[in-house]
Amino acid sequence: MRLLDAVLARPVAEPAGAPSAPPGPMDLRAVEVCAVFKVPAPALRLLEDDPPVGTALQRFLSEGHLPEARRMLAHAMTRRDAVWWAYLSAMEACRHKPFTPEQEAGLDRVLAWLVSPTDAGRRACREAIRACGSTSIAGILCLAVWLSGGSVSPYPKRHIEPKPHVCAKLCAAGVYLSSVRFEPARWREHLRHFIGTGLAVIRGECAIPVPDDARS
Repeated sequence: MRLLDAVLARPVAEPAGAPSAPPGPMDLRAVEVCAVFKVPAPALRLLEDDPPVGTALQRFLSEGHLPEARRMLAHAMTRRDAVWWAYLSAMEACRHKPFTPEQEAGLDRVLAWLVSPTDAGRRACREAIRACGSTSIAGILCLAVWLSGGSVSPYPKRHIEPKPHVCAKLCAAGVYLSSVRFEPARWREHLRHFIGTGLAVIRGECAIPVPDDARS
């Protein structure tokens, strides 16, 4: 509630001149990004001066608030980038502890949607959830894709959008599960590494592959 109160208390800027480019993920206000999940008091104090996400992230990492850093990064990203980050984390975790064939197939569908984010691909991910297991990394990422946008209504003529923050929440959960998949006692070390992967995604250093027919 304190975060939501802080968001509501911020003044609304008046439009002036030509519209500017939207801020990047690291330039968003951390208070607004973190308002969608619970932040413990010690981490909340680091946001009292309303820093941008980039500054808040460094503070969280320095003070050991890794879960908050993970959640904030996922919610600051675009939904597609958040899914890509979680997918990259899952693929790295898979090298140490393989997934089942069904889970691998589900992650293949996630990758297919990432490369070409069509509604048909999104629905294919939904169909893979049961075989993957809804609590597995693959199942969670398939669900994240399904809830990334577009209608989730079972009725073709009734459009129902998913709740706006659920996709990022699932992606953050996927990153966490990847960090504890191998050597659980060292999950904090692994999570720091995966947060670094997320930053590389934001910087464009780990770009989503483009379709083969778009490379020519």
